[in-house]
Amino acid sequence: MPQSIHQFAEKVALVSDASSPVGRAVAMQLALQGCFVIGLFQTANSGSLDELDELGTLANAVNADPSTYPGAAAAAAEVERLYGRLDLLVNCLKFRPESSFEETTESEFLDVVARNLGSVHFLTQAVFSLMKDRPKPKIVNLASAEDTAASPAFTSAQAGVLALTRAMADQFSERFRVNCVTVQEAKHDAEPEPDALFRRSSGVAPDDVARAVLFLLSSESIGMNGQTLIVS
Repeated sequence: MPQSIHQFAEKVALVSDASSPVGRAVAMQLALQGCFVIGLFQTANSGSLDELDELGTLANAVNADPSTYPGAAAAAAEVERLYGRLDLLVNCLKFRPESSFEETTESEFLDVVARNLGSVHFLTQAVFSLMKDRPKPKIVNLASAEDTAASPAFTSAQAGVLALTRAMADQFSERFRVNCVTVQEAKHDAEPEPDALFRRSSGVAPDDVARAVLFLLSSESIGMNGQTLIVS
């Protein structure tokens, strides 16, 4: 990936789930290339950004839940307080339910939709005003494409992320580039663990996913908008 070492320098980047392996890898690679990184955490644990501080990079941990409108608004307010602008957004929050289709409750269904799809909509909407006047704002959404039999609610939410990506690319101004990285999970004979793709080994290295994300955030992807890269 022939990127200029300066193209990410002093850009402000927001990662919606810095606690996951993929989110951590994205935050790490962006910070090491000169970005001011803000990582969101739904709990008080911000350990994955401590390493970036130790390396001398500028990283900020924010406790906020982007799957709710108030949580996304709180995250945006913190970005504005810290930098007053936002150049790059990575929506990578993922949640897969434990229940089977027959056992899925209404609250669990709504939680799946909110965390996987709602987080993309709410967080992008909340930070839009901080991005729209930037010269080259870029958004990368992450989705899961599974070979195993997943919850229909989860699968539908991932399809929604792809559709939302295309709609954003069509409707946002020409300054924006909005693309998606879809991670193709390996087949498993056993029932997969909840949230396995973005938090445990799935046969796809988080660093490989992060490299695809950085490509879409870089100037090398200037001709791509509303597109999906598949990492498998």
